[in-house]
Amino acid sequence: MPTYVILLRAVNVAGYGKLPMADFRKMLTSLGFEKVETYIQSGNAVVDAKGSAAKVAQAVAAGLEKLMGAPCGVVVRTHEQMDHVVRENPYAAEAAEKGSSVHVAFFAGPAGPQAIAGLDRVVTMYPKRRDRYHLAGDTLYLHLPDGAAETKFTGKTLDKAIDVMGTARNWNTVLKLHAMSKR
Repeated sequence: MPTYVILLRAVNVAGYGKLPMADFRKMLTSLGFEKVETYIQSGNAVVDAKGSAAKVAQAVAAGLEKLMGAPCGVVVRTHEQMDHVVRENPYAAEAAEKGSSVHVAFFAGPAGPQAIAGLDRVVTMYPKRRDRYHLAGDTLYLHLPDGAAETKFTGKTLDKAIDVMGTARNWNTVLKLHAMSKR
């Protein structure tokens, strides 16, 4: 049975999208997933499940909408995909120095054709920020040397630039989920 990493968008962020992880685990188990584990409170889980990543994402999204009463963004990755993300990090040296300065945005599909222009626009609009990015298909690596709190690479800005729903995690969380998914 394949192992999947489930990443939720906008869960338990500043009082928005409240979802106790015990409820999330219970819901995932009720979907027939096995070896269900969650990590921190921001909507991360690792499960073993039958079917494709797309089918898992659909089932989780439907279950969360029923549980929470509202839609919730869901991105699913295999261990192999997480392994690729870790191996291909263009900011590996920066991550080794300070893992919280590197983030990865995981998208529900490939970035739209205007993504680079949109991301470049963010960089140009905020020249005092030293933020850098590297787009690789459905994954965006961010190096935020001045910290994530003031970055302009945020949810709505990224949605507009990339043209597909996504959710981001800091490098330390990416490494933890990668390790958890290695079964």
